[in-house]
Amino acid sequence: MRAIKQTVTVPVSRELNIKLPEEAIAHEEAEIIVLFKSVASSPDDKFTAMESAMSDKMFLADLHEAMGDFEHADSEGKIA
Repeated sequence: MRAIKQTVTVPVSRELNIKLPEEAIAHEEAEIIVLFKSVASSPDDKFTAMESAMSDKMFLADLHEAMGDFEHADSEGKIA
């Protein structure tokens, strides 16, 4: 797997075009991840987001799935 990092300024249109290198194989699957440096939010905004997560069905489904993944490890107890 090869990673390519590009830093761009988000345009007003919020649309990005990605130019891949020549060695990229046509019709091959590629994973695109967009990371934002930081979004300034107040503690109140973060608390509101956490409160809304409590009723977000997709978040809760993901949480229960992750808890299920570790169910057996949790029951094994402390590692020596």
